[in-house]
Amino acid sequence: MAEELTDLVKARKDLVWGLYSDVRLHARHAEMLRSNVVNVMIVVASVLVAVIANDGGVERSELPLCVAVTLAGLIGLAFAASYTELFERNRRRAVRLRQHLDDEFFADGPASLASLLDEADVPHESSRLHRWTRGITGTTQRFWLLLPAAVLVAGGVLTAVAL
Repeated sequence: MAEELTDLVKARKDLVWGLYSDVRLHARHAEMLRSNVVNVMIVVASVLVAVIANDGGVERSELPLCVAVTLAGLIGLAFAASYTELFERNRRRAVRLRQHLDDEFFADGPASLASLLDEADVPHESSRLHRWTRGITGTTQRFWLLLPAAVLVAGGVLTAVAL
């Protein structure tokens, strides 16, 4: 009976760990998709702005290109916001699963997973570079929303000038 219980505990631990790994992988995938789409949107918008500005001014004939820049920013912003939510959902799931692992399997040990992570983060979070960059950007999620928003605003301004 004791061996069955041990096997059951091992199976539960493996199952929760596998689920944790899977959810973290989904979060990374969402983050990678978000950053790639925003990067492609910036390249597309840059090419469109280069074509618009090639003749030295913005004319009415370039209105479709200006609208395309605006649409690129709008689509990029919607995609970035959607994938930010998806990343955050999977990140929170992973934190909850890690907490479950801590509570069930590491509560009696010398250190929990959360305490090890917190301890490992202290040198980085106390650095001047970390405090400076977080003071400017807040979180990287804000940064990935700011870029498509800037393209959206630039497209709106170009569209207004072209009218």
